[in-house]
Amino acid sequence: MFRLLYIYTTWILSLFVPFVSVFSSKVANFFRLRKSAIAVKPGQVKYWIHAASLGEYEMALPLIAELLKTHQQEDILITVFSPSGYTQAVKGEYADRVMYLPLDTLSSVKQFYKTYAPQKAIFIRYDFWYNFVFKGQKRGTTFYLVNGRFQESHFFFKWYGKPYVALLKKFEGIFTSDEKSSKLLKAHGVQNVSYTGDTRYDRVAAIAQSAKTFEKIAEFKGNRSLLILGSSWREEEELVNKLLKVAPQNLAVLIAPHDLSRSDEIVELLQDFKPKKYTDNSFSAGDQVLILDTMGMLSSMYQYADFALVGGGFSGALHNILEPAVWGCHLSYGPNSYKFPEAQDFVEAGFAYSITNDKEWIDLLQALCADDNTLETSKAKAKMFTAANIGATSRIILSIR
Repeated sequence: MFRLLYIYTTWILSLFVPFVSVFSSKVANFFRLRKSAIAVKPGQVKYWIHAASLGEYEMALPLIAELLKTHQQEDILITVFSPSGYTQAVKGEYADRVMYLPLDTLSSVKQFYKTYAPQKAIFIRYDFWYNFVFKGQKRGTTFYLVNGRFQESHFFFKWYGKPYVALLKKFEGIFTSDEKSSKLLKAHGVQNVSYTGDTRYDRVAAIAQSAKTFEKIAEFKGNRSLLILGSSWREEEELVNKLLKVAPQNLAVLIAPHDLSRSDEIVELLQDFKPKKYTDNSFSAGDQVLILDTMGMLSSMYQYADFALVGGGFSGALHNILEPAVWGCHLSYGPNSYKFPEAQDFVEAGFAYSITNDKEWIDLLQALCADDNTLETSKAKAKMFTAANIGATSRIILSIR
């Protein structure tokens, strides 16, 4: 009964939603981008990897790299659902193997399997599409879930989610990024589960290993502690403005705004501290604030940081906190991070702080700047935590190959 209702509903939605685009620019853009995208050329593939958006695609990259050590790129098909994920993925090295996931209508699903006939399907995190999974299992495609993370409140564990749990029970392997998810699935009768960890740690570790060094940044830091604002927004920059008014002289600040067009706005906000722009190439160890007004350098900059204040935590769209953690930074971010379980993990591990009070955060940073031993202990905890979580990819790949 559920399956028939789902098939009917998705068919109706596929007919109705395009009309909504007349009234919604967001929906119109969704269909416009999909219509203009190019599908991967037809042909049977061994591995089909599906990611909902950019975050999940990043989780898939370490697995793709491992698979390509023993397979050709043509053996892999990568699908992404969201426009934000697709537009970034097609800029990468696997661009010719990336395409939008078709809508989950019965006709689209049948055509997909006829065109690509994947032997193995690897879904990332929790972007499940019932028709794709059901039809794939029927035709003999072997399914895996990587970096699965679940909570008791997840709709899978409600009465209306039972059909999805039935699909999960038929997965060949479910690899969770945390132990709680593994235990939860088993409690609901899903036994083909193992806790392997999060592949993103392998990703950021690989990025760190290949990071370039920047002599001018090392000179700018000098003997001072360095606070980096990673992908910052106005909220983080205003916090630093307050901090700098009382900060010790041995603290330097590097600001990497999420939106580079805001660089002049940041200069004006922090004008009392005479910030310099990186592209002006006129900064030195005598300056206290440097604005990184260029793309592609932030992940490498963290190697010089003692502290990282990561943007997005006040809006609920927290940016990458694993990149600074792998370098051994003391982390801070806004309190709206419930969608990012690793944020709470870091706080519990003792090297991160969720900012709920400006003064308390400022007092904390001042105390750490004045106490090298406590700061180094915090940084060591970050390195140990991330090191302990590296290796998920190799554990997963042994079961998938």
